[in-house]
Amino acid sequence: MELSGAGSGRGADTESKLRRRTDGRLDRSRDPAILDAALAALAENGYDDTNMNDIAARAGVGKAAIYRRWSSKAALIADALVYWRPDLIDDDAPDTGSLAGDFDALVERVARNDDELISNDLVLRVAMEATRNQELASALDDLMLLKGRRLVTAILRQAEARGEVAPDRDWSLIADVLTGMGLMRVISGQSVDAAFIRSVIDTLILPAVCAVNTKNGGGRAARLSTRRTAAG
Repeated sequence: MELSGAGSGRGADTESKLRRRTDGRLDRSRDPAILDAALAALAENGYDDTNMNDIAARAGVGKAAIYRRWSSKAALIADALVYWRPDLIDDDAPDTGSLAGDFDALVERVARNDDELISNDLVLRVAMEATRNQELASALDDLMLLKGRRLVTAILRQAEARGEVAPDRDWSLIADVLTGMGLMRVISGQSVDAAFIRSVIDTLILPAVCAVNTKNGGGRAARLSTRRTAAG
């Protein structure tokens, strides 16, 4: 699989706390080829079956050249994911001025990666591997597994500040729905795409928010959900 034309330079200069490249005076011109090779191997084989010998052969370098740059497979894969998907380290929640607009913007973000080599499915699969691999978990800093939870929590807190949803609630509990449902989809071999995220938001998250609002006298979010249900 040839990736260099599509990926070299995409996010190449992105600095990330996920990155664990070795310091020193190395020829960094080989880094893109190694990162491309790592992503190709990961996409074809999954994390467990990806090995440094294969990556070195794909990149046309010696294995020692890889270890001079990254201390482990986990460090290389974490860096490679961010190289191709710099959005993985972007925790800025959309703020369009409304709860509906924020969720629409979130779905649009997901849609942009539906057809990418490093899909949301693959990211979640690697994150699941991290639950059984402490070295990988340390390299990932849990960003990939918990990013959706943080974004949904931030969106709901923004809605709370605007008076769209009930105050003083632990919105992370509702946000956990998105992460949990995504992981269940990956376990069952199904896709976590924009259509699925939209369905979870409209079927589970918004009704849960509106149930809290109704108990507290209603609100704009409750009216929003009612309109969506009627339209569906």
